[in-house]
Amino acid sequence: MESFDKINLDFKNYIGRLDIYWDLIEGALLIARQQYPDLDMAQYKNLVQSMEQRVVLRLSARTSKMEKISELNRFFFEELGFHGNSEAYYDPRNSYISDVLDRREGIPITLATLYLILGWKAGCPLHGINFPGHFLVEWRESSMDIAQNIYIDVFNGGKILTVDDLQERLRKNLGIDQKLEPVFHLQSAGIRGILHRTLGNLKTIHASQGLFDRALWTVEWMFLFKSNDWNSLRDKGLFSYSLGQYEQATICLETYLEKTVKPADYSQIWQVLYAMKSHNKINLN
Repeated sequence: MESFDKINLDFKNYIGRLDIYWDLIEGALLIARQQYPDLDMAQYKNLVQSMEQRVVLRLSARTSKMEKISELNRFFFEELGFHGNSEAYYDPRNSYISDVLDRREGIPITLATLYLILGWKAGCPLHGINFPGHFLVEWRESSMDIAQNIYIDVFNGGKILTVDDLQERLRKNLGIDQKLEPVFHLQSAGIRGILHRTLGNLKTIHASQGLFDRALWTVEWMFLFKSNDWNSLRDKGLFSYSLGQYEQATICLETYLEKTVKPADYSQIWQVLYAMKSHNKINLN
C-alpha cells in the first residue's frame, strides 16, 4: 500500500508545477488516492482519454453552440450514463472521481469536472462556475454580458439555466432579498478552484462523520492550494484540537486571528485557545 507520505509527496509535486501544466483529471485522481492509496491512476486516465476521443468525433460534426451542447449532453448523460446522485448526495464516493467514473454518478462538482474535461477536449469554451450551493458549467460567449452565456446544470441532466433561473436559485439558496451579482455569484473556477471545492466537500463530509483525521488531511491540501485561505487554516486548527494536537492547533488558530482581524467566530476561537492554555477540553459541536 502506498504510504501517507508518498501520497502527500505526489500531491505536492503536482501543485508545485506551474498552473498551466496542471491536468484536471490527474488532480482529481490524486484526491481519490486519499481514499484509495493504491489507485491505478493510469487506468482511469486511459478511460477518460478514450471518452475524449469519442466526444471529439461526436462534436466535430456540430456547428452551433446549442448543437454542440445538445450532443455533449447526449453523449455524457445518455450514452455514458452519468447522473446526479440525489438519493445519497453526501456519500463520499460522489467526491472521488474514480468512483464517479465507476458508478457513473456523482455531485455537481465531480460531474462538472468530467463534463468540462470532455468539453475542453472538443474545443468548447466551457468554464466551471462557483455558484453558491451548486456548481455549474458555463458556455462563455461574453465576459461582460452574462445574458449571452449559457449556464448548464450538470447534476440535473445538463439542464439549461436562464439568468432568471439563476436569480431564483440564488434566492432559494441565500434568501429572498439576494440579487444576482455576477462578480460574486458567477465566479469562474479554474482547475485550482475546482479541486479546492472538491476537497471542501470531502472536508465537510468527514467532519460530519467525526473523521477528524481525514478532515484534517483534506484541509491541509486545501491550504496548499490557497495559501491565504484563512478559513482552511482555522479548520486545520480546530481539527487538530479535536485530535489532541494542541501545539499545531494553537499555531493555526493564533495565525488565523492575526490574519483575519476579529472575524465573526473570534469569541469561539479564543475559547478554544483559552481551553488549551488552561488544559480544559471543550466540545466544538
